Amino acid sequence: MLKENETHWFPMRIRNSSLTRLEEMQKRLDACKEISATYAPLRFIRVSMTKMDFAKYLLNYIFVRSTFASLVKVKSNQELFEPLRFVVHPEYDDKFDAHRTVLTISDKKMDDYMRITEEENKKVIFLNNMDYVCRKSQEVQITEGQFAGVLGRIKRIGGNRCVVVPIGREMAVGVMDVPRSCLRYLTADEISALEAEECAPKRRLKFKKVTI
Repeated sequence: MLKENETHWFPMRIRNSSLTRLEEMQKRLDACKEISATYAPLRFIRVSMTKMDFAKYLLNYIFVRSTFASLVKVKSNQELFEPLRFVVHPEYDDKFDAHRTVLTISDKKMDDYMRITEEENKKVIFLNNMDYVCRKSQEVQITEGQFAGVLGRIKRIGGNRCVVVPIGREMAVGVMDVPRSCLRYLTADEISALEAEECAPKRRLKFKKVTI
């Protein structure tokens, strides 16, 4: 259950978004004392044989680190923040009844997501088929290399072993071709303990340009 005064990462949609509008919204959020960090991954796309340009991968999303109560207060400024929308998803109780609640992301999962998306890397892929991504599969931790410590699920994509980090049912990013020797297979208890680790951002993150 979401507690109003606990700090989390919130993925938020921006109604009628554009790159310019997202940049403006991020600047406004960064200026708010109630907001501790923001993040919006970008990727490069080829626009001609000789020129590279970049476009926002998540066309209408921005990640915001704050409390629910603070974000409600921020959103009350209709003139500046009216386009922001919380992302809601089903959450199941002990009787497996679904209740709609605001989607939040732990510091650990967000830290993993940012580590994967904030730098150019040909092994990084963004995934759109969330029905496939959200199917149950073995949970693992990468133990060696650039992404050591990242938690995810093993998926076969194009015949290749991929470690996928899903963000609810909204989005997912994966690391391709991770050697089996660099994977630690996890139990449910180990996953819970690792996800509870605090990974508070050390800096206020701005736009990142990602080549894929």
